[in-house]
Amino acid sequence: MSLTYFEIIDRMNKLNLIHRMNIQTEAYKNGLYLGQLPILEYVRKNNKCTQREVANFLKISPPSVATSIKRMQKAGLIEKETDETDQRYSRLSITEKGTLIAKKCRKQYDCVDAQLFAGFDEKECETLYKFFGRMIKNISKDAEDISFMSLVEEAQKLNAKQIKEEEAND
Repeated sequence: MSLTYFEIIDRMNKLNLIHRMNIQTEAYKNGLYLGQLPILEYVRKNNKCTQREVANFLKISPPSVATSIKRMQKAGLIEKETDETDQRYSRLSITEKGTLIAKKCRKQYDCVDAQLFAGFDEKECETLYKFFGRMIKNISKDAEDISFMSLVEEAQKLNAKQIKEEEAND
């Protein structure tokens, strides 16, 4: 069987979308938006951190973090308080509800991932990881150091820009 690059990429894209849909379903079951679990987990591990620290760690824009934090505050998952020494900064902490949801959601995400890799041994997983790393390097010199969520942000910006250009041309 001789596969084309298109067929291989089509299969990778299907896998990515199916995985993302499964993860998104688990997030929604727990009242989270896609991408909020990493924020909750960071705040849980780094109590009293700032939004900028979250953005820097996850390699996403501060406005994206701010939007997520507002939603999570409203949902009672995160609390925000003014820094005692510098009132220009707010400090974040996770609530008990946020901790419970983060743990539950992480467990569900891990189950999705375990299902995805069922039947693969450690050597096969390592080989697959190396292949993906090589493909990433082949197509983008700096993508290896960019987080997935940051890439999603960039793709959304590109898409919005293209929509604006199309609307301007109509």
